[in-house]
Amino acid sequence: MADSNSLKALENSLNKDENLRAAFLKDPVKGLKGGGIDLSADQATSIKSQFSELGLKKLPDLAARIRISIKIGIGISTK
Repeated sequence: MADSNSLKALENSLNKDENLRAAFLKDPVKGLKGGGIDLSADQATSIKSQFSELGLKKLPDLAARIRISIKIGIGISTK
């Protein structure tokens, strides 16, 4: 699990760098891993599924017309 400083640093980078943000929105798992966040296979699958369900694939195209702010957090759940 990533520490809060790593997540905050990645969050700041994503919100400052338009190219990095666009790449993250296209492939969030690659963006998280590129930001030094270790993900299990289950976490990566879950993130891909959540982005797909939310219809976020169109966001990079919309980024030129809207302001996107990314907030990264850690959620804990039990099965």
